[in-house]
Amino acid sequence: MMIVRGPQRSFAAISQSFDERKMIMPTLLNQGTLRFTPSRGTQSSVVTNTTSTVLTVSYGLEVSHSAYPETFGNGDTILYTVVLRNTGSGTLVLPTVTVDLGGDALSYVPGSAAAFLYDGTGLRPYPFTVVVGSVTFNFTQPIPAGSQVIVFYQARVNEGAGETIVSTATATAYEGVATGPAITDSDTATVTRTPISIVKSAPARAEVGDSISYLFTITNNTDENVALDQLTDQLPEQFSLTGITLTANGAVTPLSEGSDYTISADGFLNVNPAASFTLAAGETVILSVNGVITA
Repeated sequence: MMIVRGPQRSFAAISQSFDERKMIMPTLLNQGTLRFTPSRGTQSSVVTNTTSTVLTVSYGLEVSHSAYPETFGNGDTILYTVVLRNTGSGTLVLPTVTVDLGGDALSYVPGSAAAFLYDGTGLRPYPFTVVVGSVTFNFTQPIPAGSQVIVFYQARVNEGAGETIVSTATATAYEGVATGPAITDSDTATVTRTPISIVKSAPARAEVGDSISYLFTITNNTDENVALDQLTDQLPEQFSLTGITLTANGAVTPLSEGSDYTISADGFLNVNPAASFTLAAGETVILSVNGVITA
């Protein structure tokens, strides 16, 4: 949003303000001359009054704060973005960004931050320092008019976080010079807890003939029991299924083909146990789909 700096002040007050900041505002002076010739006389001229236009500078700061993904589970890491836009015609100096990390719901991931300045033609690194606590990013370089600063950082969800995490980013900069008035804007990013989180993993490399496992790590992020009813997966043509196991509370249980799962000729896997498995509040289980890489 554009920052509105209150009611208009008198010209004298504006002049005094800029004098105090040791800034000289240019003034455009203009005067015209009209030459004319009467029908019964000689040519003469008349000079207009002088107009005076003071060139002013506007200052504006707009902040946007966003998160990816917008859902989370226990211990998840979230990527946040803060964008500072200079929407005025003057330069903003000594910008800072403070993020409250949703109170105590998040922890900043050290070393995860990066910042760039975009001036309409390209990105370039934008130097900064970080003060950890509620995280503050300090910048020494200015933000030119029409430019924006993009800040990336990661935060990890802490144990005990609620169903919704609202994180506020507040930016402050100074108008024109370090002793100028401060201008501030803020924005919030909201993420919500997903009832069930599932992450699939596999080896990064494998050769023909190798045995590999697709691991589905499933976590109940709620405070109540959840029934796991069905999981489907289209397996690759080069993967030959050899079996499926479910690991819960350290115990490994083999699943039976036909009663617990089926697989079609084209590799479509349907895990649909005869009796649905109950996942307790906060519990994590691992479903392992095992097989061999074929030619």
